[in-house]
Amino acid sequence: MKLFERAKIGSMEVKNRIAMAPMGTSGLPDADFGYSRRLIDFYAARAKGGTGMIITGAAIVNTDIEGGIAHFLPRLTNPSFMGRLYELCNAMHHYGSKLVLQLTAGFGRVNYLEGNPIPPISASVLPCFYNPAISTRALTVEEIGQIVKSFATAAGMAKMAGVDGIEIQGYGGYLIDQFQTALWNKRTDAYGGDLNGRLRFTMELIGATRYAVGPDCPIIYKFTPDHYIPGGRRLEEGLELARRLEQAGVDALHIDGGCYEVWNRVIPSMYEKSGCQIALAEAVKRVVKLPVIAHGKLGDPAIARQVVEEGKADFVALGRPLLADPDWPKKAKDGRDDDIKPCIACNEGCLNPLHLSCAVNAQTGWEKEYAPTPIERKKSVLVIGGGPGGLEAARVAAARGCKVTLWEKSDRLGGKLRLAAAPDFKGNIKPLIRYLSTQVEKAGVKVELKKQVTPELVRKHKPDVVIVATGSQFKLPDVPGVRLGHVLSTVDLFEGTKSVGERVLVIGGGLCGSEAAAHLAQQGKQVTIVEMAGQLIPEGKNANTMLAIHTLLADSKVEVLTNTKLVKITTGGAVVERDGGQQELAADSIVIATGFQPDLTLRDALEEHAPEIVTIGDCVKPRNILNAIWDGFHAARVIE
Repeated sequence: MKLFERAKIGSMEVKNRIAMAPMGTSGLPDADFGYSRRLIDFYAARAKGGTGMIITGAAIVNTDIEGGIAHFLPRLTNPSFMGRLYELCNAMHHYGSKLVLQLTAGFGRVNYLEGNPIPPISASVLPCFYNPAISTRALTVEEIGQIVKSFATAAGMAKMAGVDGIEIQGYGGYLIDQFQTALWNKRTDAYGGDLNGRLRFTMELIGATRYAVGPDCPIIYKFTPDHYIPGGRRLEEGLELARRLEQAGVDALHIDGGCYEVWNRVIPSMYEKSGCQIALAEAVKRVVKLPVIAHGKLGDPAIARQVVEEGKADFVALGRPLLADPDWPKKAKDGRDDDIKPCIACNEGCLNPLHLSCAVNAQTGWEKEYAPTPIERKKSVLVIGGGPGGLEAARVAAARGCKVTLWEKSDRLGGKLRLAAAPDFKGNIKPLIRYLSTQVEKAGVKVELKKQVTPELVRKHKPDVVIVATGSQFKLPDVPGVRLGHVLSTVDLFEGTKSVGERVLVIGGGLCGSEAAAHLAQQGKQVTIVEMAGQLIPEGKNANTMLAIHTLLADSKVEVLTNTKLVKITTGGAVVERDGGQQELAADSIVIATGFQPDLTLRDALEEHAPEIVTIGDCVKPRNILNAIWDGFHAARVIE
């Protein structure tokens, strides 16, 4: 199997063609932003799982010229950080993995502005991404030289600490890419103008890095052939950039697509298709002889194998799939695809600015702290509810040695995951349902479906612990006409229990209403969303999801009415309040997407029938998949 053949990048031999893609590691470094024990454990888990090459998240080389996010990422700005980097290298080498350290020259116009004591920088004077009212200042030639020197110094220290290679962060609209791109580089000196000038900074960084690490330490260059935005780099120039990087002496090219303006294309959401960036890698591979590293939703082992077998890329880089399951490579090599915990591309944990985590793997970032241990005294655990929280609780409790029974009132496992997986554009959810259901069975959990739970049944079962995961109930708004025949909930919609007319009003935005609207529009319906708030998606959702859902709605031609309040539902549509007045919107069907409410009825009824009762998931508070799975994991992990 070619995916697991040895391969070379320069003089570095890698045991397979699987790389861990660089990702931010917020919350994991030490207080001084060195490589902490927790961060080492995080990477070591992926090395132990069989990943051939670990590419770290970006490390800062200079904190004098740029502040902001530079003060929150791992750094290699002086020798005091080398000892912990040495420990990281050793941890990778113990498992036969190679460590490639990604270094960044800075963030420039895409830097965070809050709490930044240093004015933002870039190649030119530009509006900042996060606040266009604030402009960057153009770096001086002297400062460019300082960054080049810092970069080379960091690379030299990294080699002394034992890293196997260096990756240069030249992609995605970060500082190096701002110099490379005409949209952001307006300089008139030697570092601007034509492509030769715009690449001067890049070539100086490559040259200085090569001088610092010597000929036997490979340099990987990560870059963006196509930014996917007007005025950004397009593929033709991207291929020319690839040729020039090869001539400059780099040892491999790591391909990415997009930039901050289309961040959902850089880190794809669940709405994008698997392998969505492969065409870029394939195009680059046709014009260079260097090894090419591809990524972009390659977590399906069949797709990863195909990419390498068909020669579209030489290596596949997995980011979020390795957060979801550190043992992905070992399982894929053994043909145990069903045992791989699937990434659902929700971006809820992996893009958490406070702490790197994963929605489907509660141990990510807490590899040792949250490792489940065998239970000392075998206990009987009854899990009530077969949704994601209940399934995870049952799986972990059984793995720890408990005797576990799961009761589910319906005829299938999955709970609301089945509803979430109904739209075609949310196919990432279905593998998670299969995984949780399969793992519960393999763990030896006794599953009983169509089980109507009563306090008497629980008392007769005599469990030591009851984990209540009964979920939430749909809540209809208190408005006239809500129970008319042409009104249905999102549960009705996704279960397919009621027919839907051609003109549809979706009452309520958020992700629930937006996904329902897009689902209907893709069936050819004429859809309008009615949202009372001033924005479609509430604050707090990550930028990738926000961009992706707005793109999905625009592509599906869904009309969105914000600041619009539902007054009443009529036989011909709905009366809404908008712009200070009332108007009637015609519709054949009304879909209510105003949310769910917790259901603690069973918990309250069981209080006197079991020694220990734990409630998890939506029955406590309707939230998301991350909260349900984490609740289930921890409920089972702490059983004593």
